[in-house]
Amino acid sequence: MKTVARFATKHRWWVVAVWLACILGSQALASAAGGSSYKDVFTLPGTETQQVLDLLRSNGEAGQTGQVGTVVVHPRTGRLDPHQPPAGLLPTLQKLCSAHLHVALVTSPWAAYRCGPNGAVTAPVPRHAAAQHNPLLSTDNTVGLITIGWQGDQNAIGNFSGVHDALAPLGTKNLELEFTGGAFANLAAQQQGIPPEVFGFAAALLILAIVFRSLGATVLPLLSAAGALGVGLGLVSLLSHVMNVATFATQLASLMVIGVGIDYALFIVTRHRRNLLRGMAMDESIAVAINTSGRAVLFAGATVCVAILGLCALGVSFLYGVAIGTFIAVGLTMIASLTLLPSVLSLLGYRVLPRRLRRAVRDGSYVHDDHRTRWAWWSDLVARRKTVLAAVAAGVIVVLAIPFFSMRLGQADQGSDPKGTTTRAGFDLIADAPGFGKGYTSVLELVLDGPTATDAGYLKSVAEALAQTPDVDPATIGAEPLSKNLALMTFKSRSAPQDEQTNALVKRLRSDFAPSLERGTANQIYVFGQTAVLVDFAHVLSEKMPLFFAAVIGLSFLLLLLAFRSLVVPLTAAVMNLFAAGASFGILVAVFQWGWFSEALGIGAGGPIDAFLPVMFFAILFGLSMDYQVFLVSRMHEEWVHTHDNRHSISVGQAETGGIITAAAIIMIAVFGGFLLGNARVIKMIGLGLGAAIFIDAFVLRTVLVPALMHALGRSNWWFPRWLDRITPRVSVEPPEVLADEPAPEDEPIV
Repeated sequence: MKTVARFATKHRWWVVAVWLACILGSQALASAAGGSSYKDVFTLPGTETQQVLDLLRSNGEAGQTGQVGTVVVHPRTGRLDPHQPPAGLLPTLQKLCSAHLHVALVTSPWAAYRCGPNGAVTAPVPRHAAAQHNPLLSTDNTVGLITIGWQGDQNAIGNFSGVHDALAPLGTKNLELEFTGGAFANLAAQQQGIPPEVFGFAAALLILAIVFRSLGATVLPLLSAAGALGVGLGLVSLLSHVMNVATFATQLASLMVIGVGIDYALFIVTRHRRNLLRGMAMDESIAVAINTSGRAVLFAGATVCVAILGLCALGVSFLYGVAIGTFIAVGLTMIASLTLLPSVLSLLGYRVLPRRLRRAVRDGSYVHDDHRTRWAWWSDLVARRKTVLAAVAAGVIVVLAIPFFSMRLGQADQGSDPKGTTTRAGFDLIADAPGFGKGYTSVLELVLDGPTATDAGYLKSVAEALAQTPDVDPATIGAEPLSKNLALMTFKSRSAPQDEQTNALVKRLRSDFAPSLERGTANQIYVFGQTAVLVDFAHVLSEKMPLFFAAVIGLSFLLLLLAFRSLVVPLTAAVMNLFAAGASFGILVAVFQWGWFSEALGIGAGGPIDAFLPVMFFAILFGLSMDYQVFLVSRMHEEWVHTHDNRHSISVGQAETGGIITAAAIIMIAVFGGFLLGNARVIKMIGLGLGAAIFIDAFVLRTVLVPALMHALGRSNWWFPRWLDRITPRVSVEPPEVLADEPAPEDEPIV
């Protein structure tokens, strides 16, 4: 590590130039590739959903597997004419087929269009019959629905926003057009003011200025994060052309880079500043900072990367692009912290220190202030009152974790989007319109496959049985033959898509309804549609979640075991991280599922927790928690090696790292809190959840519970069987400094 640091300081201008070239090069390549191609696509091997997808594709019905969006037409005064569409609407709908937006089908209350190859459009099919009310109009004719379906293999977000941009100008002061449904879900995320990343950078800049009291040291962590982000976003954009990358991947990558990048830079810069105050020469100070704190950064960053890549082990392709993209971004952040950061430190020189200290440090007249710090006082208090403080901290964790046990996985419908978004407005119009209701936005289908699947008599018997099923709206049942042996029956539930009753309906149809109608025939009935897909998605993740948690915890346990030559320390870290996860999940459930303060925070109404969030959240949180554990325990371990006095080691380790850890935590909380300004529900969840988890981790676990527990455990903290010591490789996370014979200063004026 010293070699890397000395190379970076000796060739500092070359290192900076290489990073600038990498930023420009990655962005240029991404632009040359046509920009990003993000899309939310996933496969679910071994599920009924995947069976239906494969069946539809094999029968040439790939268009049936695509996304569906709904345009809500609402006159602000008066009613819609069932015979006459609003001016300019039908010509615009017809043009959607030829706009290279990969639209498969457009259905409105006035006409329907099927888009053929090369943008060909079938003749309009009238939708209104005088003797029967139009099913795409509310019973009072105040709300009309236009449904748009896309081809399954071409459902990129750009196609959805293109349709929105084509139709939105038709809205006037007298005619309201709102966009809702799965295809338009990301429009809510696009309706926002200040980008969350900008707020995160601004908040971090303010906190760093307070911590460092030096312009150079304040900007430095942001430059390091910006370098990694510039290269990382370009590479993630290129990755989206190679594999499916979810639409929120860039925001997640940005969140992680800003958070961990500032964290890592803060640890290294703090050590460098302390070295300078102790009288080290500039280049030697940088080398020692990289060789000590830099090792911890490398170790902690590697843990984050491994935890993130663990998402790929779940077997859900939707998470692959997110995991790999975030892994790339965090990996680049580590590299920037160990190369770009020391180069810029060398360029800044003594400007990394506050102005009042520079002259004194340069001429050697600076004298350490040896008075006791607040953190030294606190560490002594924890040692004396370990039982009481540990009980209080554990009680706080338990109370916060209580809502976790009522967590319901699924996906919130657009009735849970923030007020003011077009998706929420469209959902509310449909839910309140007579003849539609909350269940109208549910997307449920039966796919019938077999030799008599398209017979009129068989379809009628299935429809009649379906109409008798509780929670099914009989008025919405419709059947359409897709091929000789394949038919599609669509219907709606009476309950909203996110309600537990709708999930129960899907499960009941699969376990009882379909088998009873298949009996005695050669046909098979599959339950499909967006709600059914989400049920399968949640089931797959729930099944694999315990194995995933065990793998991440086990790997982290092994890494800490190698680093600290102890069995108790990694076990304590694993348990503490589980506590932090449980408490932060409890906060998520209370806010996002129960709806506590959700509207006030601009989150929207309560709804289920996204099925993929717990595994992704746990991977990120576990990696980030390891940062603080490594920096805290590595200093304790270093002191233990020299003194073999457990109380002294724990107290000194906490006193010397507590200020750095809490300062880093405040920055991370501010960065993650900035993501509450966005409109994407999942990003709000990750921002609030991680911000809360970091607060709990830094100010409850690492400040109180971990040191109190380690005081109580005594020398057993460092117990390591001899046979295990002989067979395990030795890894030095934070070796002694060059000036290890000097006593470390009690005072930390930089934090």
